[in-house]
Amino acid sequence: MKMKFALILASFLLLGALAACGSDKKDKSADADADAATEHEDKALPHCPQVAIVSDLAEIHDYGTAKPDPANLVAASKMQAVSGDCGYRDDGIDIAFTLHFLAARGPRLDGKRMEFPFFVAIVDPDGNIVDKNMMTAEFKFSGDDKTADRDEDLHVFIPLPKKQQKTGPDYRVLTGFQLTEAQWEAARKKGEAPKQP
Repeated sequence: MKMKFALILASFLLLGALAACGSDKKDKSADADADAATEHEDKALPHCPQVAIVSDLAEIHDYGTAKPDPANLVAASKMQAVSGDCGYRDDGIDIAFTLHFLAARGPRLDGKRMEFPFFVAIVDPDGNIVDKNMMTAEFKFSGDDKTADRDEDLHVFIPLPKKQQKTGPDYRVLTGFQLTEAQWEAARKKGEAPKQP
């Protein structure tokens, strides 16, 4: 009887030791996972640079050579929103985004299409324009539709060595309509002179 009790006690002690061993392994494994996660966070890439529409240049009105008046409007357009994402590469930041436009037909539009010039500029952390590209958004009006929308898929690459990529979020990509001299003057007279990059 004493022998049987001793065997049972030894079995319980052995199981306890094995459980403690297993628990220690689990704890060590959990610690290793936590360390790996922390290391991964340390190596995590910075956030994407800001991509934004310049608020003062989000709208454009074309009156041709006539004075600004609703009756003289050829067409108008507005940048409604921007959405996108980025990816970090060894040689820089790759940014893909979509500009959402809405255009309105004016009483003086001759035909069913209209286009407006706009720009995409890269601004560095010090506020300097390091690149600026001019583009055109074209709108086609169907039938008697007074409005037309358009999504413009765009791509920008910011060359940036890997060791400097922590400054990536300090860069900005700005977009807006490129105003003509007449549009610029009209805005200036109204006291709304926007700043075009």
